[in-house]
Amino acid sequence: MNRKNIRFISFLMLVLLPVMNVSAQETKPNDKNKEPGAVYSLGDQTLSINGGIFVPLFFQELTGSLHTTNLTPGGVGSLQWNTYIKSNFTIGAEIGGVFAFSPNLNILLLLPITVKASYIFSYFPFDFPVFLGTGIDIAKYQENIHVDFMLKPGFSTYWRYNTSWSFGVNVAYWWIFQPATGIQAKNETRMGNFLEISLSALYHF
Repeated sequence: MNRKNIRFISFLMLVLLPVMNVSAQETKPNDKNKEPGAVYSLGDQTLSINGGIFVPLFFQELTGSLHTTNLTPGGVGSLQWNTYIKSNFTIGAEIGGVFAFSPNLNILLLLPITVKASYIFSYFPFDFPVFLGTGIDIAKYQENIHVDFMLKPGFSTYWRYNTSWSFGVNVAYWWIFQPATGIQAKNETRMGNFLEISLSALYHF
């Protein structure tokens, strides 16, 4: 090997070694836990803030009869945390708040607290979570306060802005079981049906 070839090989090593070192440093420790082709892995977490419109749909009796809610559209906001237990499946919790008004401008306040499971379809740079939440809803109307069971199925669409942030929209159906007690329980028990449409900013960590 002549001197010119030795100089050329030495030059290549000086150029490539720093690049290889940087690439090695950028590899995350949990990358080995990722499934082939997966974007997320076990232990990845997200925190999101959501805000939008709350649409009262109808009340339903146990007999099947439907009634208007007599509520105006209102506002909804929530905070949500999730952790990945697989590359496309998360579990988490959500707490939120809702306000709406009656025809007499009395305010209805709702405080839902739910646990949530999501299955995520990913097509870079978009994520499409399909989720189901279940928990309790604390409702306050004038002097009346009660706690009801609720289900919250829905779906979201997120655009990955970068490795840390995603932005999107949520559509969720609220089903709230409002049992009554006493002699009139059968006639007064209601199932509330509502719709949430909200914007979301989601942080990955």
